[in-house]
Amino acid sequence: MTANAAISRDQTTQPFQIVPCKAALGAEVQGIDLRTITDATFKALHDDWLNHVMLVFRGQSLDANDLVRLVHRFGIPVTSSNLHARNLEERTANQLFNLPPEVTVVTNIKENGKAVGILGDGEVVWHSDFSFKEKPTAARMLVAMEVPPRERGGSTSFLNGYAAYDALPADFKKRISGKTIKQGNIVDTAMKLRPGASLDDDIRHTPGPSHPIISTHPDTGCNSIFLGRRHAAYVNGCTLEESEALLDELWALCTQPQFCYEHQWAKGDVVVWDNRCTVHRREPFDPTLRRVLYAAQVEGHRPFEAPNALSRPAHPRAAL
Repeated sequence: MTANAAISRDQTTQPFQIVPCKAALGAEVQGIDLRTITDATFKALHDDWLNHVMLVFRGQSLDANDLVRLVHRFGIPVTSSNLHARNLEERTANQLFNLPPEVTVVTNIKENGKAVGILGDGEVVWHSDFSFKEKPTAARMLVAMEVPPRERGGSTSFLNGYAAYDALPADFKKRISGKTIKQGNIVDTAMKLRPGASLDDDIRHTPGPSHPIISTHPDTGCNSIFLGRRHAAYVNGCTLEESEALLDELWALCTQPQFCYEHQWAKGDVVVWDNRCTVHRREPFDPTLRRVLYAAQVEGHRPFEAPNALSRPAHPRAAL
């Protein structure tokens, strides 16, 4: 094979099918093996990802190194230990499974009575990943290595922030335009207290970045609601009472079922979502059953609200 022939093959888009989910976001990609995609195929998949907010790939056979190659296609990988302020050496899953640092293990497995990964088997509340950082992550992905039967729980729900924003009344959009939410790092998404934090901390004075409520996507140019996480959040410039009331109103308006997709996991599933315009949560599951998911993510940007945000067009998946 000549060098030109090799280049030509690499630039060919492999055939695949996009089947939109019957929900506010998401599409299932059929007829593709993520281990063998070309650059041209990834470009097409990336466009579909931006259009559908989340992509689901069933029946894949990715190992940790395959996941690392995939996450590199989306951007610059970041490890959980670099995103958290504390050292994560106490989480031994990477050593246990001989995994590269780009991979985080989401599991309920324990060794000698101690958790080897993150998030266990309990409920994980609505959140966007690493919203307590100045630059929350962009692409985020999970690979199902071992999962309980679908009827035994552990499903993950995703919420389309574009659709939630688009459904807000015009006067409410004007009301929140220009406002920011401070995201304190007091509890994690499993509602466990962070090391050194206290539930008595005044959120107005705890460390944490502030992100705009209306967030303009750097690639699509469309607006979504950036909720981050409900707990340890504060709307800047408000009294605590005003902030709590506005946050309660926002979360009630935005976390309605019509904005969501629920994923029932099966072994071999790969789910890639845009963390910049979604929040997600997990149902608890039977603690006697093993569950192992590999996670990876890439660097994001500092969220912003465009000067002309209120006049920007809606995202294609915003209409319900």
